[in-house]
Amino acid sequence: MSSLTSAYKTVNRYFDISLVAKFLVLFAVFYYSNMYVVRLITPGESYNQFVDQNLNYIDWITVSIMHTSNFITQSVGLNTRVADTRYFIGENGRLVMAWQCVGLGIMSFWAAFILAHKMRTLKKVTWVIAGWLVVWILNCIRTTLLMVALESNVKEWKRSWAIGKGLDHHDIFNYGCYILLLTLLYLFYKRRKNLTRKSISHRTPDASCERVLN
Repeated sequence: MSSLTSAYKTVNRYFDISLVAKFLVLFAVFYYSNMYVVRLITPGESYNQFVDQNLNYIDWITVSIMHTSNFITQSVGLNTRVADTRYFIGENGRLVMAWQCVGLGIMSFWAAFILAHKMRTLKKVTWVIAGWLVVWILNCIRTTLLMVALESNVKEWKRSWAIGKGLDHHDIFNYGCYILLLTLLYLFYKRRKNLTRKSISHRTPDASCERVLN
């Protein structure tokens, strides 16, 4: 037993096991909760009308993205509109935003990562919302650019780029989210490091005080 405890302390010195465990548990809870809600709002055996009509936050996110993108495209002179919450319609075609396009997995990852850390609740909420806003803004930008491309008869966005097995706008969106969230992670750890240094400096007695006490 002592050897296991010693091994745990050694590993935990370089690798925060409790943080990783919390992150994995929280990510699993958030991710599979989202998948369960998807089942409840999708027509079929598990469909729940009350959840679909009153607790469908996936639809709320989709609507906000679609209408924001529609506002931008109309502002630049395009004749576009949103129909049935997830159809973005232009003169040359339409875009469909399914629940897979919202970014639930990335949002779950970010929320689990932040909440796994020890800090005040308000700070956790602030960092979680900041990460979610990054994902939301990127989704708005992606949807807007796709409609502009569609209305401008630009067909390249439909084709896969010749990189590996192919790269499309979904991949670009995911990579963009990862890059910006990694930037937020850097800022997050940098801020925590600075706060830790300040906390330690406040706890350390001043040298002049030590001389007086001696």
